[in-house]
Amino acid sequence: MKKMTRKGFTLVELLVVMAIFSILLVGVMAIIKPVSTLFRNTSISEKTYAYANNIQVYLQGKLEYSEDIVVATSDKMDANGDLVFNKVDLATMAEDFRKSHFENTVGYNGTAVVPLKGKIHVVRLVNSTTDPNFPQGSITERVYDFTSDAAIPTSADPTETQDLNPAFFTARDAAYNFSYALGSSNLEVVPTPPGGDDNKVYRALNRDVDDTLGTGIGTSTLAVTIVLDRRDGGALAVPAGSGKGPYAYRAYRDPVAIQVANLPLTNIRQRQDSSKGLRRPYKDPTTGKIEYPPIGSHLLGLSYDDTKATTNVDFNNDIYFIFAYTDEIINK
Repeated sequence: MKKMTRKGFTLVELLVVMAIFSILLVGVMAIIKPVSTLFRNTSISEKTYAYANNIQVYLQGKLEYSEDIVVATSDKMDANGDLVFNKVDLATMAEDFRKSHFENTVGYNGTAVVPLKGKIHVVRLVNSTTDPNFPQGSITERVYDFTSDAAIPTSADPTETQDLNPAFFTARDAAYNFSYALGSSNLEVVPTPPGGDDNKVYRALNRDVDDTLGTGIGTSTLAVTIVLDRRDGGALAVPAGSGKGPYAYRAYRDPVAIQVANLPLTNIRQRQDSSKGLRRPYKDPTTGKIEYPPIGSHLLGLSYDDTKATTNVDFNNDIYFIFAYTDEIINK
């Protein structure tokens, strides 16, 4: 009986097959990699927009029912004139707020007239890229305790805490920078800035390009534009007269997106005189009498004050909101 033998592949045949599979694998990977990158970038974008929505909801909830509010930017908050913005300036701003709205105000505890006490909130939107404690895009808060019969000392330095999720701004896959501009803005196409890539499209905020538009904020138009630009894209500062129009602005290489957070001040707008602070009884320091300030009186302070905010979009400044809540003002 003839013995059957099974013939195998030769070494050359195996090498040819392996080479074919290698070529096919390279081709498949070339297709899969862009798709996987697309899905990853889409995921990042979804997370980024979700976080921008969270910022909007947070700011709306934080400010809507404030009793009175000051809007300020760091370039105009040098309260003591030493040309350095620091915790002394913040404490001075908090004291100015207390003095304008609560100086000598009183309540009745059932047996006697007593001073009031409460809290003044200072919320900061961080545009700075040099803060060692909080990355750009962070939102922080300080809370000053006060009484209506005593000044807040310039040494007051409550802990500054970071709101929302701080890990987002430092996460490895956080592909976008967050920055903030006062007012409701739109994106418009601008010429390629000095040092830019002629093959790319650049955009900027319309209120940043044209300083004559100002920020457009007020009691009924308070808003913050949240800018989302890719960290690997780079934002370029355009000097005055070097771009679209005569003013300096910041140009963003696509992709860039914005989200406008409109901030309704419901408590203030529903007031009989929405330009003045809430009326409270106060003790006249001269006569000792307990009186109500008349509607429109200078003793009420301003319900909304943005005189300490820059009149133009400027991403070099942090944005501050200083305010109090009615339900936190109680008898001392």
